[in-house]
Formats: sequence, structure tokens, C-alpha cells
Amino acid sequence: MKVYLIRHAQSEENTLSLRAKASISDYNTIIRGSSISPLTDRGIEQAHAVAQQLADKPIERLYCSPFLRAIDTATVIGQSIDLPPQIVDDLREVMPRTLSERHRDGPLGRHIIRAYFSMLWTGGSDESWASSYQRAKRAWSQITCQDAQEIVAVAHRGLIGLILLALRSDPHWQIIKRDLHNCGISLVVRRDPQSTNYAQRKHT
Repeated sequence: MKVYLIRHAQSEENTLSLRAKASISDYNTIIRGSSISPLTDRGIEQAHAVAQQLADKPIERLYCSPFLRAIDTATVIGQSIDLPPQIVDDLREVMPRTLSERHRDGPLGRHIIRAYFSMLWTGGSDESWASSYQRAKRAWSQITCQDAQEIVAVAHRGLIGLILLALRSDPHWQIIKRDLHNCGISLVVRRDPQSTNYAQRKHT
């Protein structure tokens, strides 16, 4: 099995300047509206370009995150390979938390770093890095549980990064290529069972 993990095409959110000064209210508004950020004109072009790269592949299933930018990217790809995208909720992005209004205004990037840093701690209803990691593993299991020659999953930089991190120690899968740019393709293949058995025996 070959799995193409594709980061969505450029969205309007991706064009925001991390150096631009933003209030906490502005930051929270961006985070709360992230799931509906649409593709830019450049993003639409990127989606068509990656669709052309995949047009002659024997892809049997197409999955995507529920975020609009991933759905739109997957829809363009699906049109080229004649497959409708199947939405998998666990493929959604690892989102930074909203922040308390007590924080000072500052660069947007600083707010994002602070919010992601706070995810090191678990608690409450907010997702942590630990729970995000477990969600990434669930997403991978869901999209690979049925045998297929080749599949595509359109998701996000953070989520794909966690999937690839989890697979580094999995003897059943081999990471061939890693590309987390907009419409970058990360390729993962299932290892040959004989080589997997050998690796497991060597490890034990």
C-alpha cells in the first residue's frame, strides 16, 4: 500500500503575516474561524497542479480533513481521479488554543507560539499535544484499515507531522518522502512482510 499524505493548498489564513500586530481578540477570531478559511487563487492553482501529478495513479480511496481548505483541495484532486473525498474528522488540524484576554497585544506569531506551548499541559476540554498525537494515530489507523493499492489523505501540516512522527517507530511502514509545504506530498509505503518480520526479530 502507498499512502500519499497531502497538505492542503494555500488558504487565506496561510497568507497572514506572523509579524503583524494583533490583539488577543483578533487572534481568537482567527483561531475560531480557521476551519472555514478558503483557498486563495494561488491555492486553487496548487490544488490543480497536485491533481495532475496524481491523475495517473491507481488511487482507490480519497480522504480529507473536515476543514474547508482541505475539502476544497481534495475536491479538485477527486475530480481528476474520479473519486469523491471521504471526510475523516480525526484528520483535522492541530489547532492552537484560544488565549485569555489578559494577555498583551503583540505579533500574531507570538500568540500562536504561546498557545501551542500551552498545549504541552493536559486538562480541560482543550486538545493537548499528547491527545493530538493519539488522534493522529487514530486517523492513520482509520485510513489504512482497509487494503488498497494507493490512497490519498488531504490534511494539515501539524496533523501530518504527528502521523509521520508516529510512523518513524512503526516497523510496518516506511516514510519515503516528507513534504509539509502547501500541496506537498509525503509518501508512506507498507513494508514487505518478510522485511518487517526480520526487523522485528532483530529488535527482539
